[in-house]
Parts: sequence; structure tokens; C-alpha cells
Amino acid sequence: MDRKVIFRDYQEQVATDHNNLQEYAQQAMDNIVADGISASRKFSGLMVTKTGQVEVTVGAGRVYDLGAVYGRRAVLTQSVATYVAAAARRIVTVSAYGQEAETDIQTRDYLTDVDTGTVEPRAVSMTESRDAQLVFTAGAEAADPVPPAVPATHVVIAHITLDTTQIISIDMQDQNAVVSTDALDIRTDLLETFRGIIEPRVTSLASDLADLANRVKGLADQSDLSRVYLDLARVKESLRYPDDASGFDADFFLMPNKSDYNNTLLLGYDAKVEEGIRFNDANKNQFEISLFSANDPNASLAGGYLMPKYSNILKIQTGPYTSSLGISQYGYQVHSMQVGYMARSRVRYGGSYTVCTNGNNFSTPGQAVDTTNLYDFNTTGFTTVQNNGASWDHPYAWQRTDYYWIDTWQEPFMYEVTTDLSITGAQVAQTFLVSNDIIATQLGFYITAKAANEDIHLALCEVTAGMPDLSKVCLKTTYPQAQIGTGWNICPIQPTFLGKGKRYALVFISNANHQIGMTSGQNYLDGTFFYSTDGIYYMGDLTKDMMIQVYGAQFASAQVAIEFAPINLDGGFRDIDILAEQWVPGSCQLVYEMRPNGTGQWQPLIADNAGILAVAPPLAQFRARFIGTQDMMPILHLTGSRVTVSRPKTVFKHVSTKLTVPAMANAANNLTFVNLLEMFDPTPHTYGISVRVGSTDYTPNATVTELKDSKAKRYQKTYTFSLPAGTTQFTIVQTGTTNSPQVTYHVAERVFYTK
Repeated sequence: MDRKVIFRDYQEQVATDHNNLQEYAQQAMDNIVADGISASRKFSGLMVTKTGQVEVTVGAGRVYDLGAVYGRRAVLTQSVATYVAAAARRIVTVSAYGQEAETDIQTRDYLTDVDTGTVEPRAVSMTESRDAQLVFTAGAEAADPVPPAVPATHVVIAHITLDTTQIISIDMQDQNAVVSTDALDIRTDLLETFRGIIEPRVTSLASDLADLANRVKGLADQSDLSRVYLDLARVKESLRYPDDASGFDADFFLMPNKSDYNNTLLLGYDAKVEEGIRFNDANKNQFEISLFSANDPNASLAGGYLMPKYSNILKIQTGPYTSSLGISQYGYQVHSMQVGYMARSRVRYGGSYTVCTNGNNFSTPGQAVDTTNLYDFNTTGFTTVQNNGASWDHPYAWQRTDYYWIDTWQEPFMYEVTTDLSITGAQVAQTFLVSNDIIATQLGFYITAKAANEDIHLALCEVTAGMPDLSKVCLKTTYPQAQIGTGWNICPIQPTFLGKGKRYALVFISNANHQIGMTSGQNYLDGTFFYSTDGIYYMGDLTKDMMIQVYGAQFASAQVAIEFAPINLDGGFRDIDILAEQWVPGSCQLVYEMRPNGTGQWQPLIADNAGILAVAPPLAQFRARFIGTQDMMPILHLTGSRVTVSRPKTVFKHVSTKLTVPAMANAANNLTFVNLLEMFDPTPHTYGISVRVGSTDYTPNATVTELKDSKAKRYQKTYTFSLPAGTTQFTIVQTGTTNSPQVTYHVAERVFYTK
């Protein structure tokens, strides 16, 4: 209790003091109930059971009302016959409320005269009781009856459902019942048991959920069904579904297969498709890289392959002469081989090369990727590199930053497209291990006797499963018969990179029985001598090895700049596109540099120096800086290289091919386009779209523009078209302008759906 009555010796007592003894105790108990059990209206006990066809019994119990406890100490048997439904069903609700009453009336004497001690009897209540009162409330009849409304001061105990003859069911309202501490303890034990089982699993998911939250935080709102249509269109495009497979379609503008770039529709196509729709060239010039001076003392140019000046140093030799071997003893066959090309790299630099968010579709795992636009060489006929396997396993890497793009093949040689050769003769081969990176420049072999006047064909190839692999030939050359002599013969070759830790094979094919010098198999343990009797299968001979030599380049300086012929374009250029066969080892760098208008300092074409061409110079000096070591430098193949310089127009017009969607009822009445523009500024730029059906152009009924990313100036434009009913073929025309060729934008994506 928070209060009590104080009694003292010889102190007068009044009735209030004695009443307070109980009042204070009752108030304290009410507070305990309200704070610890329930401050809302609840009941305990008062179980309603069916004891007859139309009779119920309500057990003893209590009603809790805002902390006060009202008791019902007697069992009530109640007939509900008067509530039986006449035709359908009815619900009778049993509720209770608390009421205070004075009971237990007794006769007690009251003192009326203190002096004489006179008393008089009076009948008074000796007990104040808190009673729980039960109420039966009938609801309306109905086939699907609902409970009746009861006063807010009542607590609902049960719903009794009756039909025309009897009580059908009694539904105790347990949600209104007080839960005992024992019941809560049992429930807590069950929860703790469950927690012990599930908590370790949930805890382990915490980091995954945090990662998932970070991933989805920036995702767009998916509440609108139209966003599902957009995603389906993008998925369809990624999976290379046919255009007419559904009423959805997307174009990421990575390839021109959905663009009328040949203007076959005669609608005036004038745009580029290069990771987005971009402004076409107002003027351009394309040329092959060539040396500014053929007598440049810093340059070494052999067979079109450029490196800094070098000297030849012997790197590998098998051993001393012990015997000779005639090539033709192994028989003549037709030998097929596939010669790969040196790795290619492409550098694009300038104001038009803004990053397109859809460029990452070039590396979609498991999908064929056409890189025609990345690695197209007219001189080699190389057209496509695509993934033919189940996983993305090609060593292709790319980097995109605004105004600087680079694409690189990450292995020294590309065997996706090869030059196929067939050579008749006898064949022998010698494998060898390369312990350190080498740029091979010469190959040596030992001849003890020259036979007929027949050339020796030399192939340098990779080794697969320990045997020469003529499907991966790095180099094929011919040593003329006129130069064949006894002793060591040294054959110059184009600079060829040989990687450390790999085995290669030197393959000899000739129609003449030239005698080759051999060394004991115990003198050279890092390779094996092979011969072939059928042109396909190789046999190894561990008792002997062919006498061979491999010479590598040694450079005089760790950094050399080699100048090329200058670049010019009438009216100036703002973009440069450099595509060439080249291999840059991991320890080296190849940096292209430019000096606009032939004045000032040389400027590197790198991501951190993106503004060199902002002034659109009409003339610029051009060079490459080779950075490496004494033993290793980049290799650049000038023959077949392609450099394009250009500047963009200030208008573009992109025309799609004729697009087909399945015939659907009223599909054309709800054609929606969602286009993504990047680096778009509404002040200097304009953009429009129309749809051509037959010979009629339709403009959008409604246009919605949303700014998606202010930093990237990414806008999403949604267009709604109403086309003639039954339209299944149409052409999309997109146009754009800018007020300066220095400030351009691109269309990253076009999606349409019908609904």
C-alpha cells in the first residue's frame, strides 16, 4: 500500500479511520491490477457452455475494468429461447460490466444519547460489493449474421450463434481474457526455445540482409506495373529474343542491328550507334599509324611491328651437338595450323565519349557478345569475338570514364579468329620452357647437312597437355632455302611475346630431308622432342632434343618516345579513336600523346587529362611513349592499325529498322516508350521522338520527363502514343540537337511496351 491509517494510544477513533483501512488497501490493489495485469477491460473465468438445446451456463469469474476487479461468485444458467431465430440465424453476445452495490443488510444499534447511553436499532448495509453483471444482447437475423453492438463500457465474453431451433456454436472471445502469469511463463519458455533454434540462423543473415538493403536502396519504385514491362523488355533484349516474340522490346544501342544505318528506309538516317545513339561526324579522317621519320634512332620497325631500339640477346639454348636427324624420315603429310593475331587494344578519347550506363551489357555472363564495333580490322578480316561457351571466359577487359574509353584483349594472342594454313612436308617439333618473359626476335636452329632446295617453314606455337598445339600458333615464318647453311642458322622473326611459366614449341616443316642437329635428352630437361607421322598426333622422344636457340630483345632505355606522322582535320577534331594490334606486358605502359597545333607541351591521352581536344585543333603532333624495362617493352603493330579523328555534328536523326510486335487487340492504342538520355541538358539540348506507321508520322499524346541523376544529367522520358488499331509494324524516329559540338549527349536506352 502507498498509504495507511495511524492509530495512537488514547486517541479518538471515527468511522472514517476504519473505512480508510479498506479504502487504501483497495486503491493499492487497483493500482497493482492496472499497472501489472491490465488497465483495459478484460475478463477471467465466466466460461459460457451449452447445457441444453437453447440453454447456456455462465461460470463464476471476474471482470477487470480500468484496474478495478468485479466478481461474479455464482454460476448463472440462462435460457436463450427468446432469442432463437425465426427464419435464419442470429448471434447473441454475452458481455459483462462492473457495478458497485451495498449488500448484507443487518440491524445495528446506534448510540443516541451519550449521557444516558440510550441506543436505537437501524437496518444498514454492512458490505460494499463490486459485482460483475452479465448482459445478453441479441443481434439481427441474417443468413450470415454479425454480432450486435454493445456499449463501450462492456467487455465481450462470448458470441452465441443460434438458428431456428437450437444453439449452433459458442465462440469465446479469448482475446478479451486476462492472461495469467503461469500462462505467460509457459509462452515465454516456448519463445525462448524457439529463439535458441532460430536466433543463430537469423544472426547469420544480418550481414546478408544489410548487403541486400544496400543493393536495393537505390532501386526504382516497383509499385507501377509499367516498370515490370520495362524490365521484361530489357531482359528480352539481354537474352537476344526475337523482336516479335512479345509486346516488349528494348535497344541498348550497343550494336546497330536495330538501326537503319544504311538508310534503306530513305528517312535520312544520320547518327552513330556507339554505346548509345550519338551525334554523327561532321568531318572525319581515318589513317594508319606511321612513323614521322623512318630513320628515327629510337625506333625499331620490323614487319610492321614497332618497338624501341633493341639488340638481340641469346635467352634459351638446348645443348651441344651429339647427333643429326633427317626430317623426312617421319613421312610427308598435309599439316594444318591456325595462326592467331596479336592482342588488340582500342583507345577512344574526346568530348563525344561520355559514359553510357548500358555499356556493361558487353560483359553479360553466359551471353554471346558481338564486338564487331570494338575490334574491326578491314586489313585482317577480323569481325567478331563472341562467347561460344557456357560461361564468360574470354580475357576481354574494358574501362569507361567520361571522355576516355579503353578496350583491351588481356592475353598476348587472340585465337578467336585465325589465319588458316595448310603446309605439306615432314614435321618435327621441340618444346621449351620460358622461365622469364621474353620478346622473341630471332630463332636459331642447327643444320648439319642441307638437302634439296626446299624452304623450311617455322611455326612458334603454344603447348597444350604437353604437346605442340597447331591451333594456337603465335608466329609462322619461312626460312628461304637459299639462306640455309650448315651450322647455326639464325632466322629473324617479328617481335613475339613469350610469357613466363609457359611452354612453347618450335615446329619445323619441310619437303626436303634437311639434317637437323640434335643434343642428348639429358642435356636439356625443360622440353621434349616431338615428331608426327600423320599430321595430327605427336610422339615424344625423351632420348634426344633438337638444337634450337631463342633470342630476345634487350633495350637501351626504360622509357622511349617515338613520334608518328601528325594528325590533321579540316575544321578541327574533338575525338580520336585509336585501334591497333598491341601487347603491353604487365610491367610496361604504352601511352599515346598529342601536342595540339604543334605548340606547348606533349599531353597524354589518359582519363585524368580529358580536356586536350576541347579547343578542336585542326593539327596535332602525335606520338607514343613506351615505358618498360631493359628486357621488356610494349609491342605496337603499325600495319593494319586504324586511327580516326572526327568532330560531331550539332543534329542527329536516328531511324530504327521496322519493328514488329504480335497482333494484339487494341495493342497499338496503348504504346508506351521509355527512353533514357544521359549528359542531357535541357538548356542547350533538344530531343524528340515520333513513330512512323506506313507513310504517316505520329507524335506522342503525352510526355513525362523525370530527372534520375543530376550528376550524370540522366533523364528518363516517357512517351505515350495512340496508333491505328491492328498496327504490328512501325519505325521509331529519334532526333536531337545541341548548340555546340563541344556539348553533346547520347540516348542510352529505348524501351517500348504495349498493354
